[in-house]
Amino acid sequence: MRMGGQTGAQALRCDHLLTFAQPYNIVCGASMAKESRGRVRKANAADSPLPAVQERSRATTEHLLTAAEDLLRTGGAEAATLRGIAEHAGVSLAIVYRRFPDKDAVLRAVYTNFFDRLASTNARVVTSERLRGQTLEQLAGTLVSGIADGYRRNRALLRALVLYARTHSDRDFRVRAARMNRPVFAEIEQMIEQRSGEVSHPQPEVAVPFALAAAAGILAERLLFDDLSNVPPLPYDQLIEETKRLFLAYLQWEPRSTRRR
Repeated sequence: MRMGGQTGAQALRCDHLLTFAQPYNIVCGASMAKESRGRVRKANAADSPLPAVQERSRATTEHLLTAAEDLLRTGGAEAATLRGIAEHAGVSLAIVYRRFPDKDAVLRAVYTNFFDRLASTNARVVTSERLRGQTLEQLAGTLVSGIADGYRRNRALLRALVLYARTHSDRDFRVRAARMNRPVFAEIEQMIEQRSGEVSHPQPEVAVPFALAAAAGILAERLLFDDLSNVPPLPYDQLIEETKRLFLAYLQWEPRSTRRR
């Protein structure tokens, strides 16, 4: 399989963003991505609030999750205490305890709820006609720009949620968090497979998810965590361009016009 392009990262509208759960803990490999095609992720009961029977109770749960998400955006995980959530939502602490037994239950529910919402956005982005008509170089620019823009727009919230999942003691939860990326990874693999004439990597089924995870990881460390330990800081536009270049180079991309006939 091989793949292809144009120059410059493509600017994205606000609804053309890609955000991945656990961007640096993604398990790479074709078998993982391909097995998810056409399959809907089933939520684990431990990642959900206590059952709400009445419509009013369900609305209260959503209100509390919104309050918790607001606090994570502004103050990080430290601010999202049960008491803080109650105060921000304008309800009693007892009401919070009826829905969430502890802070971990709140963070699990916010994490799952947030990335479930983004999953539909990601799916819409990667299946759009706009992307399907792009060359590989254009597609790489769109993907990298979308990931970076998603991280920038939701920086405080994503930083809190990713750190929470990254350090969680429950391995099963960490695995479920990483699996939330599978459907969109599978769609991206399919798009790149359709541009197979421009990829020279000897194992594209391994290279595609690996390159995507590497790009997402680099952008997460720079944009979410300000990690400048290994390389010099770069202006945002240059960071996008260099990440796109890395993505294409790993795939051993060659424009069709330069390939040997």
